[in-house]
Amino acid sequence: MNLKFWDKKKKIKLDEKEDKPAKRIPLRKYTKGGKISSLTALGSLVMIVLAVLISTLMRGHAGIYVGLMLFVSLIASAIGFGIGIKSFDEENRFMRYTYIGTIANAAIWIFILGIYLIFV
Repeated sequence: MNLKFWDKKKKIKLDEKEDKPAKRIPLRKYTKGGKISSLTALGSLVMIVLAVLISTLMRGHAGIYVGLMLFVSLIASAIGFGIGIKSFDEENRFMRYTYIGTIANAAIWIFILGIYLIFV
């Protein structure tokens, strides 16, 4: 038996294989609803931080305005969650912002709802 046939085959080592350079994906290739949902989550988060900051600076006597800010943030996050769920139907698009926006809006919505349920 001649084993030279087996010796001629190239062995591919996976460790030496070079990775392809990372490509930058343009923003227009992402889902439109995902981008809107992510921006809605960011806006809701900013409103929550502002409400907490105002309440802290006024030492708990901020009044109804902080509650209204959180209520608007609750409604905005629910709308953003719906837009994020709807954007899963878009085809041939990247879904990164869809996942980010949907999960963030759901977490914000549950957080604010929990705050209202605890203090009511």
